[in-house]
Amino acid sequence: MKTLSIILLMFLGSYTLTAQRQSTDSIAHTLLVANYEYSCRSTDAQGKELTVTYGLTLQVGQDQACTMGRKRHDGEKDQSEQLLYVPTTWQNYPKGRMTSVEIIPPYRYLTTETMKQIRWTVLSQYDSICGHSCQKATGEYAGRRWEAWFAESLPTRFGPWRLGGLPGLILRATSEDGIHRFECQGVEAVKEAIRYGAPEGAMKCARSKFVELRNRLFTNPNYLSKPYYYIKPDEISSMTVMDGTMTLGDVPINMKPAKFQPLDY
Repeated sequence: MKTLSIILLMFLGSYTLTAQRQSTDSIAHTLLVANYEYSCRSTDAQGKELTVTYGLTLQVGQDQACTMGRKRHDGEKDQSEQLLYVPTTWQNYPKGRMTSVEIIPPYRYLTTETMKQIRWTVLSQYDSICGHSCQKATGEYAGRRWEAWFAESLPTRFGPWRLGGLPGLILRATSEDGIHRFECQGVEAVKEAIRYGAPEGAMKCARSKFVELRNRLFTNPNYLSKPYYYIKPDEISSMTVMDGTMTLGDVPINMKPAKFQPLDY
């Protein structure tokens, strides 16, 4: 832990912006990279309890951060992540804003909003996560209350997904109702490019409108039995069905979704 902290502080001391030498889609370089397991408690179409899980990677720079599916980050085939509609989110890009690429079949959406300051209450409770001493804090974000554990030995205000604003990297975050959980699996002090790129043809949308649309469509009772119920024929440019997976254009549809549990409202 001490070695990682020393390396991170060296990065902080020597890091300079090199935008002119970066490629057009590189917005920063990382100080550290953290891997998380995201889990969501839900039920299937028959009401049987299940847990949806997938890996996330958080790239942390001096002034920007990006959360994406771990397979995408590692350059692996990410169809399983696409079927779960894993978002990619940039914090503080552009400056003072949060940008995401997310999916509501058959479209990809590009959303942006002003970064909201979470009012955290820091508590006198401690735990050890990935070898780092972490302190507990509670706060509310986008309609949910969260318990977060942050490590001051990793000095950054970012965290997984859209969480942040504490004096250290958030290594664990759990919604108060226990439905959603981000748990860090490991942190490395490495330097790599944080890249920004929006898919060609992505629909630009205000974050509030996207969240309202997503939650309304995915919480509809028809979604579990017919997850494409809301898609109109004239919205389908092409369709393929292979191994039980339906793909509209280049967007795959999860034909056996779990009951949708919104992360944000």
